[in-house]
Amino acid sequence: MEKVAMRPMGLRESLVFFGIPTLLLYVATQIGVPTLSRVTGLPLIVSWFVCSGTLVFLPLFFAAFVFYWLEGNPWQVPAILARFRLSPLSWHPFGWIGLGVIGVGGLTYGMIAIAQALIPNFSPQPAFMSMPPLTGHDRWILAAWVPLFFFNIVGEGLFWRGYIFPRQELAFGQSTWFLHGCCWWMFHLPFGGALLVTLIPIIFITSFVVQKTKNTWSDIIIHTLINGSGFLLVAFGIVE
Repeated sequence: MEKVAMRPMGLRESLVFFGIPTLLLYVATQIGVPTLSRVTGLPLIVSWFVCSGTLVFLPLFFAAFVFYWLEGNPWQVPAILARFRLSPLSWHPFGWIGLGVIGVGGLTYGMIAIAQALIPNFSPQPAFMSMPPLTGHDRWILAAWVPLFFFNIVGEGLFWRGYIFPRQELAFGQSTWFLHGCCWWMFHLPFGGALLVTLIPIIFITSFVVQKTKNTWSDIIIHTLINGSGFLLVAFGIVE
C-alpha cells in the first residue's frame, strides 16, 4: 500500500476550510432553526438537531471522505484508518485523554459557576439549545438527538482532526494546536458570546491533546464524554 503524501495546509486554506462550515452553521442557527420550528411546530431543540445535522455535521462527515479521495488515497480500511489517525489507543494517549477530560470538565464547570454567581439568569447555551428536563411524553427527543450527536462527534472528528489537523501540522508544527483551536473556535461564532467563552477549555485542550497523541480517537473520546454527559445531565434533570 503506497502512502500518499499530504500537502501542508496554511492559514489561508485553513480559513476557507473552517469558514465555509461556519457560514453553514450561521444559516442553520439563524435561519434554519427558527424557520423549521415556526413552520412545523417542532421544539427549538429538535429543530436544532435537524438543521445542524443536515446542513453542517452530516456534510462534514462526508466531506472528510471526499477530500480523502481527492488526495488520491485508496479505499482500503487500513489506509483510511491511517490517514484519519484512528490508531489503536495505548496507555500514553489514554493518559492524555484522562487529563484532557479532567481539565475540560473542571475549567468549564468553574467558568459556568462563576458566571452564574456574577450574572443573574446566566446560561451558556443559545436559546434554541435550552430545554427543560425531559419527562415521559417528550423522551422521544433523546432518540432525535442520537443521530445528531453521532455526526457531530464523528463528523467533526474526521474532518477537523482527522483530515485537516495533520495537514496543518506540516505547516505550523508544534503551534498547530493553537492555530487549529482558533479556527475551531471561529466555527462556533454563530452561537454567540456566552457559549464562545465557555467553549475555550474544550477547544484548546482537545486540540492540544490531539497534537500530543497524534490520534483522532483522543478528540472523539473527549468530545463524546463532555458533550454527551452535558446533554444527558440536563435531559434527565440532574443539572440545569
